Amino acid sequence: MDEVPKYQPSGEGDHLYLRLEKRDVSGMWLRRLLADALGVSAGDIGMAGLKDRRAVTRQWVSVPRVAESKIDRIAEVSEGRVVVLDAVPHGNKLRTGHLHGNRFRLVIRGVVPDAVARVTAKVNALASRGQPNFYGSQRMGHGGATLAAGWALSQGEQRRARVAMPDGTIHQINLRDRQLKRLSASALQSEVFNRVLDRRLTSGSLDLVLLGDVCRKRDTGGTYNAEDAAREQARFDAGEIVTTGPMWGPKMRRTTDDAGALETDVLAATGLDDEAFSRIGHLAAGARRPLLVWPTDVAVERVDGDDEAVAVRFTLPAGSFATVFIHELIGPLSADESERYGATPVAPVRSGREES
Repeated sequence: MDEVPKYQPSGEGDHLYLRLEKRDVSGMWLRRLLADALGVSAGDIGMAGLKDRRAVTRQWVSVPRVAESKIDRIAEVSEGRVVVLDAVPHGNKLRTGHLHGNRFRLVIRGVVPDAVARVTAKVNALASRGQPNFYGSQRMGHGGATLAAGWALSQGEQRRARVAMPDGTIHQINLRDRQLKRLSASALQSEVFNRVLDRRLTSGSLDLVLLGDVCRKRDTGGTYNAEDAAREQARFDAGEIVTTGPMWGPKMRRTTDDAGALETDVLAATGLDDEAFSRIGHLAAGARRPLLVWPTDVAVERVDGDDEAVAVRFTLPAGSFATVFIHELIGPLSADESERYGATPVAPVRSGREES
């Protein structure tokens, strides 16, 4: 995976932008590792986004320029799992969301003989019709611990929370950790979004504009409520707009009518309400997120020297998950899903992983 930055560092300033390659390193562990190696505060390190652990990833991070003399320690402290590819000064700290997207190369191994044709058909369909913009399970934390912490925040807990893990163990979560609080609040919003998206998908309304939907213009990003579903459906089918789902919070633009009833019903089914999100405060201010996203720059090819492997290249916009793309690509798919995408499911496969 290779991060697509929103801008290039200028070459001047009090911050140092490092282009890193990491292997089997989580985003949170990377921040702590850099802080220890460079002798700076974890809060001084800027990242546009957290990258998957189980992958080879390349991304930009920013650190105070005063630590420039210590960057050689990064590879040493990480035992070679983090390598500095470039270092360029810049005037400001890198902020969350300062990226256009991410480029991926995915290798699927153990595929059937006609996998290239099958994968190509499915990938082209995803690029044309879009993939459901679910948050990946990694957003919820190991065993759902981050999501559980978000629930604790919504119930008014501000110090510590006891979280029961699937294996029966109990973990104490420190909610005074600022980064964990932010991730936990986002995980709770993401869970509600995923449930709304799942309801749209299973009810057959993902490709439909409902009365009251909050629609987003794909060229400008402007949003508005659908007052004429038939008229907006024509714009949706033409690729001009996309419907959105809730990242719940007091400043979120609300759906109305049919779409509003669906989202309110899903929220109530989670046991949450507006008051729960108001307890989280500015960490869950609220926003809208597209229900569909369109992969670009897609390509499918055989892997040299391995007749049972196929490589897929694609780019996703910021905030979208390659793990969701993988699920859509290799299934399992129902007959209805296969008909929706107009392609034969890619099966059987034994494993899939991201590579550089």
